[in-house]
Amino acid sequence: MDFVRNMLRSAEAAASQYTSDLSALVGIDSGSDDPAGVNRVADWVSDRLVALGFSIERQTAPSDEATGQARYGDALVARRKGSGQSRVLLFAHMDTVFLRGDAAKRPFSIDSDGLAHGPGVTDDKAGIVAGLHAAAHLIAEGSERYSELVLVFTPDEEIGSPFGRTVLASAARDVDVALCLECARENGDLVAARKGVIDLELEIDGIAAHSGIEPERGAHAGLEAAHLTIFLQSIADWPAGITVNVGKLRAGERLNIVPDYARLSVEMRAPRQEDLELLMAKIRERIAKPLVPGTKISILELEDCPPMERTAASESIGAAASKIADSLGFSIRLATTGGVSDANRVSALGVPTLDGLGPIGGGDHTPGEWLQLRTVPQRVAFLATLIDTLGAASPVEADSLEALRTAASA
Repeated sequence: MDFVRNMLRSAEAAASQYTSDLSALVGIDSGSDDPAGVNRVADWVSDRLVALGFSIERQTAPSDEATGQARYGDALVARRKGSGQSRVLLFAHMDTVFLRGDAAKRPFSIDSDGLAHGPGVTDDKAGIVAGLHAAAHLIAEGSERYSELVLVFTPDEEIGSPFGRTVLASAARDVDVALCLECARENGDLVAARKGVIDLELEIDGIAAHSGIEPERGAHAGLEAAHLTIFLQSIADWPAGITVNVGKLRAGERLNIVPDYARLSVEMRAPRQEDLELLMAKIRERIAKPLVPGTKISILELEDCPPMERTAASESIGAAASKIADSLGFSIRLATTGGVSDANRVSALGVPTLDGLGPIGGGDHTPGEWLQLRTVPQRVAFLATLIDTLGAASPVEADSLEALRTAASA
């Protein structure tokens, strides 16, 4: 209990510095398509990590063939050895969904309710600062009961982590437990499960014909697209959390031509990998048998992100987290959400993972994005204590609910 109180006192003493650090990061435009901006965030984060005594590997994304410039910002992998038994991974992303210039248009501010605002204030710059402060408090306390603390900061989470996913996968290969620094839910809950996603581009080839003189010679790609849309929407199962959405349907160029081409953009989400695999099996069976004679359907593009599924190990981590929260005077629950994060990809590697370890915020991806500053010291102390608890447990104990409860009470 003394350790938890020490972490809370440290976090409370550093509250104004946390706000200052957050203001500095929010003041840097770092949209996913702004590598220079993301790299300015990486420079700031790197300086803080060096000051804390971490070794840092900075990785540069592949260059675009057309421009010769890096498509995304750099990624950071920082490591610090401890004296404990388990390797603990913290990860956050440096990019936002906002445009260059938004930081100047909507600079960091604090309203009369104590809520901080600004581009990326919650998603995910508050998480970045929380991770750095939690590490700093542990180091200052002289309590580094992890065998290694690994911090990863990626540049492209908001666009599916095309580069960051490989960096994360490599860093996560040898860790025992992972904590994602996306912010907590608006009600303070952590995230134990996220749906997986498949994005599809389906192409339909037909046969063009004059629509007034000889339409019978055509094969209407748009009509097949309409049939296919009805089918795709029908395979959703909302009560089971399985959603399918045909977000875009495009066909034809002129009113007097039977369309010979159509394209569908489809998004599917499901809580379990087997659900996604079943959806894909149904789709592959359907596209092999077009309903409009003369048309042909093919998968043009496929992008997927696996679900973050609840496991016994993640439930164990959640139980330890709940015990720590109780000692700090608040309660948490483990939530399931339809949104995805990099936690999906880390969890799919078999690493016990918990998400939502940043402070409490909301309004992600909107001009009204907010962060609740008054709860920051509690949440930073909570994160630091959880790192200490998990780091002190052996990898075998990390799968044991009772062992983690005992460790959290120590």
